[in-house]
Amino acid sequence: MNELLKKIINFYHNGRLKTKLFIIFGLSSLLPLLMLWGISTKVSENSLTDSVNQMMTGNLVKIAERTNMNLNIYTNLLYQMSKDEELTGSLEALADSGPDGAVAYYRINKRLRQYSDAEEDIRCISVIGANGSNVVYDTQTDSAVDNLWRNYSDLRMVPPYRDAEGQSGMILTPTFIFLEEDEYSHYLHISRRIFDLNHLDRGSIATIIISIDASRMNEICNPAEDGEKDDFNFIVARDGTIISYPDKQYAGRRIENAQDFSAIVGFVSDTGISSGRILEINVYHDEQSGWDFYNVYDRNSILGDVRRVQKIFLLVGGAALVTAFCSILYFARQINSSVNEVVEGMQEVQAGNLDVVLPIRSHDEFGLIADNFNQMTDRVNALIEEVRHAVAQQKNAEIQALEAQINPHFLYNTLDSINWMAIEKEEYEISKMLRDLGVILRYSIGKSNGMVSVAEAADWLEKYIGLQKIRFDDVFEYSITIDPEATKCRLHKLLLQPFIENAIIHGLKELDGGGMLRVDFTLSEDRQNLHITIEDNGAGMPRELAQKYNDTQWAVSDDGNSIGLHNAFSRMCMYYGARASWKVTGMEKMGTVIMLRLPALVETTS
Repeated sequence: MNELLKKIINFYHNGRLKTKLFIIFGLSSLLPLLMLWGISTKVSENSLTDSVNQMMTGNLVKIAERTNMNLNIYTNLLYQMSKDEELTGSLEALADSGPDGAVAYYRINKRLRQYSDAEEDIRCISVIGANGSNVVYDTQTDSAVDNLWRNYSDLRMVPPYRDAEGQSGMILTPTFIFLEEDEYSHYLHISRRIFDLNHLDRGSIATIIISIDASRMNEICNPAEDGEKDDFNFIVARDGTIISYPDKQYAGRRIENAQDFSAIVGFVSDTGISSGRILEINVYHDEQSGWDFYNVYDRNSILGDVRRVQKIFLLVGGAALVTAFCSILYFARQINSSVNEVVEGMQEVQAGNLDVVLPIRSHDEFGLIADNFNQMTDRVNALIEEVRHAVAQQKNAEIQALEAQINPHFLYNTLDSINWMAIEKEEYEISKMLRDLGVILRYSIGKSNGMVSVAEAADWLEKYIGLQKIRFDDVFEYSITIDPEATKCRLHKLLLQPFIENAIIHGLKELDGGGMLRVDFTLSEDRQNLHITIEDNGAGMPRELAQKYNDTQWAVSDDGNSIGLHNAFSRMCMYYGARASWKVTGMEKMGTVIMLRLPALVETTS
């Protein structure tokens, strides 16, 4: 806390005069007004939110009551069916494959048709016998075969039947999703087991299932669906199954950990139905149905009137500050104008313009500062002129010293003269070595960090390795192979020289003969990387040392005295970053293999 206070004080002391004036104005006038507005806003919003939440919860209670009233209609209908002797009396004959079974099927289907006419939201009524025999009347298809359960070969496997197994009374199965003609439909089901009162020991003889269009629940929850609503309601069963939701595609889905309120909040947010809004969610648990009724509303919309009043209050308070602000602004501009002239003059001097002269507009403190500033620039100009004269003399001396140094062209011309002398004496091998040495010197000295093509680098390597081969009495042979597609790729000059020199000096020079040095340039399959392999069959590298070189951090470390592999790996990282990699494999007395991966850079021509 003390550190923060120190930072604030330092900011004030180091700030410009205009900034300090506005800070004082803000702390004395603007900040109290904003605090008052913020506190009143918070109190008003909390009070209104509590009232709205109570109202929404009361509305959920009424929705739950209407929902139970509608469910009671269907449960009463189901109860009547279970006591209908004409319907239950035909169940025993339903399993008969003969005429009696056909008559029983006709009687049951007729009764189901009559019961389904009682409520328009009934999709189908199903009677499923314990032995698998069934009668389904579907109000939509009016077909004995093409019905809601068409995808089940044994209707004893349908969820409502299985939910009713081992249960007594009415069983409510939450919303279930069906795919019909490439469209999803949603139905909830009420089921009840039927018993033969004369033979209770036989157990249930059948189960009756009423399937109801789930949109009826949404009509109860959200009566008006015209346009975008600021609030909506939905129902979730005890197991997390969504009974109804304004967006019908979510009906029948299941919310994991639905008892956790955060899971409900996350689900509503994921549906996007209230995207970009600040949501407030209320819940009411109905003991009769066991369902949770939720209300979601847009907090910003409900609090809109309160916030409009608060904005008016803020505007009135802001208007009261305008006069004070304008006065401070006028005073600050006068001071700021004088300060800016001095600051701009200093910036001109900093940029190198020492001829700047500040106008003296008054005889106050700012006039005194301007006069002293002008005197200072005059004195600095005189001093700079003295320094310039001294520097010119020193520069002339340095130029004379540089001219006395050996020019690289002198070295090239001398080598050329020696070459012609060797030709005159018919020392052609020496002549070739001198020419190669000249090429190597030109290649090495000129822009040592520049980029060259693979073809150019390979030509230089050919000459460099050739000279080394002669130097060490032909104890090794060499080969350089290039993938034709890799010839135009570009890499930094002298990047490979440390690897080649390391292979010769530490691997091949001690051999009596039979040494081999291979350098291969290839492109990766995706043509994005250039692969360079440097392989020798010399003294080899201890496996432990090779593993160290494969550690990037160790490989790029340098004691400052080496220009070998550490330097080469460090340059690779510096040039190409993470796009470069390598792998070192070595075995003593068998040789060393270094594989480099560089980005395949190709020079583009316009």
